[in-house]
Amino acid sequence: LQMDRIPNVYRSIVADVVATIEKPLMTRSVREYLWGYEDPLLHIFKKILPEIVLDDQIALFGSAVYLFAYDTYLIKNGVGRSSQVGVIERFNYSTSLSIWSDPYANMINGTDSTVWHPNARKDERFYAYIRDICRSVYLTFNETRRNFAGIDLYHYTLPENIFSNSTDNQGFCMNATTANKTHALRCLPSGLFTQTPCQHFSSVTIDFPLPIIASNPHFLDADPIVSNGVDGMHPDSELHRSFGDVEPRTGIIMNGSRRLQFNMNVVNDSSISLLSNIRPVFYPMFWGSEHAAIDESTASVFRNFVVIPLLILTILKYLLVGIGICCFIAVCIILVVHRHRKQKTTVDSSSSAANETSPLLN
Repeated sequence: LQMDRIPNVYRSIVADVVATIEKPLMTRSVREYLWGYEDPLLHIFKKILPEIVLDDQIALFGSAVYLFAYDTYLIKNGVGRSSQVGVIERFNYSTSLSIWSDPYANMINGTDSTVWHPNARKDERFYAYIRDICRSVYLTFNETRRNFAGIDLYHYTLPENIFSNSTDNQGFCMNATTANKTHALRCLPSGLFTQTPCQHFSSVTIDFPLPIIASNPHFLDADPIVSNGVDGMHPDSELHRSFGDVEPRTGIIMNGSRRLQFNMNVVNDSSISLLSNIRPVFYPMFWGSEHAAIDESTASVFRNFVVIPLLILTILKYLLVGIGICCFIAVCIILVVHRHRKQKTTVDSSSSAANETSPLLN
């Protein structure tokens, strides 16, 4: 926990308890991180302060829960304006969030990332509100790819600067730090964003913020100072970047991955002797990839009943336009020829009339 955000009365208790623990770091499996393990500190606190500490289990998907426990979405159906299909109108009865530090950061933009509007364009941004991280992001067009069923898809990816330390992201700073108060940074380095406003302990009756920092897997696109702080990072854009493959005519997302890494913001604390000499670092806990893709049989059905008929209609459209142009040209030619023949007949008739009225003998 980030001790500087915890009331002094609890800080002193934590300091006394931590002093009895031999090691400041523990080794836990990803399964334990996700679904829970007994924390020694909470186990002691549960005995000392049972009215405050309700559970001694820690789990990212258990005791660390999101502020929005029961979510309600109101989305647009696109009637009269197809570009608004799936766009979130209200989330939990509100048009914006209230956890970040400025209105821009609190905006709820786009869909929930599972749907997009028909007639997608290469020059537009694919906006989506991601509930897991309590913020909106966007994807940009990267290239056109053809899948196994021969369907052309627009490949949208998360841009490199989406989590950069810039003015666009200043509302997500929340005064997050990478060191103690003496060496505090106002914003996290590029490639990182805090999850403290988005997550908290449900095991206790007071608000203990979690020093969880999110990023792309393997610190992809992060400042080198972040990835150089730990060993074993091998960022790969193809493996670690979130993306969505959209069928442009229908807007159906046929392939996509949402990739995210959770890190612990390890800081030193002078009030706890065991933690006073720890080197500040962003410690990767685990990363995950939520992937969904259309299966082969469904893709074949889509190709046979949607792609091919649309292709035939497109061909027929241009064929009819071509036939229309040819007919127009033919009519123009016929009219020109007819006019030319009419003029020739008139000239011949005039010549004959002139010959008939001229004297036979001079």
